[in-house]
Amino acid sequence: MSRQTFLFADWTTAPDPKASAEYVVVCRDNLNGADEDHEEHPEPCGWSFSVLDDKDEADKQQKAHAEGSGHRFFLEVSRCPTVVTPPPGSVLAGRLARRERSTR
Repeated sequence: MSRQTFLFADWTTAPDPKASAEYVVVCRDNLNGADEDHEEHPEPCGWSFSVLDDKDEADKQQKAHAEGSGHRFFLEVSRCPTVVTPPPGSVLAGRLARRERSTR
């Protein structure tokens, strides 16, 4: 009897198709609009914006806030849910897809 060895490619990460990405923008500027004057005007602006699956809208809102307030310093945070999966086309990917279809 002969033995066969199957070599599988490394697993990889991919965006989770069942979850939404989140984009958050927070103004880190001071109320006077000058980040350098933190000692003199320590109160932060506090403006923030959050959206699911729409990075362009997050950018648009950030630019609108900057235009209206003169603030230029922001913190942008994005969270993209991922899943660890075998590479498309691998033997394991086919088995995994069949198993997931049967459990739905």
